[in-house]
Amino acid sequence: MNDQAALLRQKMMEKQSWVPAENDIQAKTMAIVSGKGGVGKTNISVNLAIGLSKLNKKVLLFDMDIGMGNIYHLINGTASASIADFFEKDVEISQLIQQGPEQMSYINGGSAFSRIFEWKESYQDKWIAALEKLSREYDYLLFDMGAGATKESLNILEAADEVLVVSTPEPTAMTDAYSMIKFIHMRDDQKVFHLVCNRAESRQEGEITLSRLKNAMETFLHSAPRILATLPEDECVRKAVKMGSPFLLSYPKAKAAASLQNVIHEYAGAEASAPVQKSHFITKLRRFFTERGDR
Repeated sequence: MNDQAALLRQKMMEKQSWVPAENDIQAKTMAIVSGKGGVGKTNISVNLAIGLSKLNKKVLLFDMDIGMGNIYHLINGTASASIADFFEKDVEISQLIQQGPEQMSYINGGSAFSRIFEWKESYQDKWIAALEKLSREYDYLLFDMGAGATKESLNILEAADEVLVVSTPEPTAMTDAYSMIKFIHMRDDQKVFHLVCNRAESRQEGEITLSRLKNAMETFLHSAPRILATLPEDECVRKAVKMGSPFLLSYPKAKAAASLQNVIHEYAGAEASAPVQKSHFITKLRRFFTERGDR
């Protein structure tokens, strides 16, 4: 077993020399996180993916809460197959991609598993190969991260080009969000962070929440995040969730939908006007898996 592990690591080390070609454009990768559950992270992930798709971007959203995923609930989809099938049943990842509203694509995390999903070292190579292929087929790969920090989720968080952090004005949510930010920053002090305050009772409450997080990051981490949006508390969001429909489509004129739509246009516009920067997502993933496999 040790010999097999050593051979695997050697194989991955050899792949370390892989560097994207000059014209090899890869997807922008974003990990979406929160410090605690119940802040609306997955709902924002789904609607962000749909909003980018409406701008004619090819978007693939991964539900990384393996075994407890719920993305399909928010788009009236099905959970017939999940990313666990890719690892455990050798199902091609292309067969797991489902079409959501506005041509956005997603891969389920699965739910109601009878046992806990366990990551095996043998999964690493096929996971990286699959992501490398997908990164050439899409404009954005979005990862809706599950709760907790496993070795594998850390690899995604550290390798992703950007991290979007969702919090609410609640003190516990803000504290947990900052803890998550600090945790990621300690492993990559160059990481690009975006901040979103969800379910704010007023614009002022949202601005205060984001300002506190931003000031804490600048003061203690010497990191300058980008404030993306304040999304207001909105009854239409709750109605959309009950309907199993994205609020961006069900209630496009609602306050939360309008706020998010403005942010998406601003974000996409900034991306379009910025100098093209190559993604190093795949290269980083290979390195992280190899380094941690040697420990």
